[in-house]
Amino acid sequence: MPGSDQHGAARGWRAHAVRALGRCSLLGVLTLAPVVLALALYLPSLRFSFLLDDSYDLLLARETRYQDLLLRPLPGFSYYRPLTFVAYKLVHELVGGREPWHYHALAVLLHATNVLLLGRLVRRLAGRSASTLAAALFASFPFAYQAVQIVCSLPHLLVTSCLLGALLAWLRAGDDTERRWIWCGLALLLALAAPGFHETGALAGLLLASTLVPRGARRAWRALAPWLASALAGNGAYVALWFWGFAKPGPRAVTWWDRLQNVVFWLQAAAYPVTRQLTVLVDAGWLTRHAWSAVSVSALLALGAGLFVHGLGGQARSAAAILVLGFLLFAPVVCFLPFAGYVQDGPRLLYPVAPALATFWGMLPRAGWRWPRGRLVAVALSGLLVALALLQGVTFVARRTELAERASAAQEAVVAAARAAPCWPLVVVNGPAWLALHRYEYPLGHFGMNAQPSYHGYDALLQVRLGWRTPVRSLAVEPATHQRDWTFGPHGQPGTLAEVAALRLAGWRILHLVASERGFSATASAPL
Repeated sequence: MPGSDQHGAARGWRAHAVRALGRCSLLGVLTLAPVVLALALYLPSLRFSFLLDDSYDLLLARETRYQDLLLRPLPGFSYYRPLTFVAYKLVHELVGGREPWHYHALAVLLHATNVLLLGRLVRRLAGRSASTLAAALFASFPFAYQAVQIVCSLPHLLVTSCLLGALLAWLRAGDDTERRWIWCGLALLLALAAPGFHETGALAGLLLASTLVPRGARRAWRALAPWLASALAGNGAYVALWFWGFAKPGPRAVTWWDRLQNVVFWLQAAAYPVTRQLTVLVDAGWLTRHAWSAVSVSALLALGAGLFVHGLGGQARSAAAILVLGFLLFAPVVCFLPFAGYVQDGPRLLYPVAPALATFWGMLPRAGWRWPRGRLVAVALSGLLVALALLQGVTFVARRTELAERASAAQEAVVAAARAAPCWPLVVVNGPAWLALHRYEYPLGHFGMNAQPSYHGYDALLQVRLGWRTPVRSLAVEPATHQRDWTFGPHGQPGTLAEVAALRLAGWRILHLVASERGFSATASAPL
């Protein structure tokens, strides 16, 4: 009957609509869950102060004209990152820039955007579930904390955004023939901009070229070759300008031992779900004595086992290519930076590598699922490893957030003391230069938090936060006070209480910072 047919069609349409809505809702959850995780982990950084080199870099950018920022490296810098310093200056001019949260909000948004971009990229390669796992691992990647929580690490976030965006646009250009020129133009723009944020971006053209190799289609090569050649030429021009176009301060000597240490540091990060377990399962004393060999062997075994599982699932080539790209992005660090005093203190250097490493491990359960004979065991073990990496990554970042909150409290106490008495010179006693945990989760590297580094005074911090110059000194009167879980190194020259008293008599205002388990408390004394 006609009425029955109409009712049946209506019921079928409603059922189809419900199923479609369910699929859209599931897709939305899978896409947004890693972004929500990234925001939950790093939104607390909006409360942080300026840390590490933030004050120095921001002050230099503010006091330099745009044309000077674009045309030459800033004095004292061995790198050329014009777009990064232009971004610093723009934030200052658009929103004032004296409040740290403006810059921290930008960092958090960039990290969340990068998580979203990686999810979209992996979805094209390996499907929805793998993309969700890879994006979640990237959101909680332990070594990313320094890049997101410290303003002067914005270059690592910005260059990663350019690289991921360029790859996505480039892949879209290969599929969308009608609007290919739009996507190619966007990919080219991002590839050319990437080295302006950070020198790792000079590899953007090579990354775009690597996506054409698996296709092997002459038509794709012919259509995309002019755009690719432009990207490679632009990146090559940047490298030539960086190496030979500018006078730079003398570089620190980098030995082959430094390069070997940098490679092992990368191996520790590449196999981070496994190398994290070394400090849990191995005796601390033995691990301290044999850290390099333990990390090297365990990382190589873990990566080999991971490639074996990927091979069982028919994706060994993709996984190996991802690892190679991850190492390629770290190659400039390996070749040009010393390990001691730089790489070991700079986990932020691993941020551009993190998407590749997260993808390698995030695709592992998919490989296990595609292995018919041992599907149950492979999925269970790989899923357990990914879940453990997520949990330990979240815990790792949360502990650094606590350290950053303590460091920020000390920084803001100095700012408050100067704001309360703008006409008086200030002495900071026992302010923290750095904070560290008594035992790190990984054997190699320093994974603490810098407050005001010993090679910078507090004057730049006060000028950036308050807008005026204040005479300020810092003294380390007492040795570091070790708390139950953490310790700190005092900032400034060694001094005595008698020297502090003499400065107070001479008209200096005294700010004494005292460490406790919960952080730092401040006591201000007016001059006599």
